[in-house]
Amino acid sequence: MVKKWIVCILVLLFSISLLAAFDLSEADALYDRDEFVQTKIALEAERVKATTNKEEAEVLWRLARVMVSLGDDLDKSDKDGKYRLYEEGEAYALLSLEKAPSAMAYLWKSSNSGRWGQTKGPLNALGKAKGMLTDLTEVVNTFNTLDSSETWYVLSSLYDELPGGMISFGNKEWAVSYMRMAIDTIPTHQLYPGHYKKFAEELYARNWSASKRAKELKKMQSDWVKASTNLERYRYYEGKDGGSTKPFYSSVPLTGMSDRQEAVMVLSYILEKYKVFRPIKASDTEEISEIEALRSSWV
Repeated sequence: MVKKWIVCILVLLFSISLLAAFDLSEADALYDRDEFVQTKIALEAERVKATTNKEEAEVLWRLARVMVSLGDDLDKSDKDGKYRLYEEGEAYALLSLEKAPSAMAYLWKSSNSGRWGQTKGPLNALGKAKGMLTDLTEVVNTFNTLDSSETWYVLSSLYDELPGGMISFGNKEWAVSYMRMAIDTIPTHQLYPGHYKKFAEELYARNWSASKRAKELKKMQSDWVKASTNLERYRYYEGKDGGSTKPFYSSVPLTGMSDRQEAVMVLSYILEKYKVFRPIKASDTEEISEIEALRSSWV
């Protein structure tokens, strides 16, 4: 009888330990559903359970990630609130890097820093640019992380939105290649309509004809081969095979259409995908409305 009671107690203790085990799956699921406040609460609960620096670092970069979304959700007029959230996010990322350096900690440090600069104004955004590039270079070069759509999106936005020449290191041609990579690495369980919109806008603004594309993408092919780092190589991603690639939303290769033709095609594709994709989030629907208006203005 005593043995039976001991077994029961051990089973109960084991069950309790399982319930209290470190597990980030719930927090990740909440984040994927845009439930950002609940995500932060879940992550704070998991942080208490972390028993190693690596486990705590995993929580911390996720906290940095969710702070970007929480800051973005605040009204544009609440700049002080946005600053506070982005600063908190960057602090989480820095602590994550102290505990156990990772590509995601560098990514979300860069993202929080960039959002803070954008909120503050153009000069402050310029001041954050070099630090952001350093962080993103760690992601793609040091950690060799090439499947992070968010990383390529931030890199593309950085190069697209910054001025070039003597002022800063902006380069709209490189931005297009980085954004093309962002599109090609979108997770299958996410829609990311904002990525398609940004990509289409960059293509539309560049405005190369099909003939110019054929000429320029051929040049990019040799640069792709010669590049010595991932950051350099993926500047020429769209020309890696001279433009013979057929995008997954097209029946013709890159050299068979102009930038603006592809831009419209990209928007048309995501609008059709939205009709059948599940689950749909509120943020997806908001972005789709903007995409519909944008395509209407182009056709």
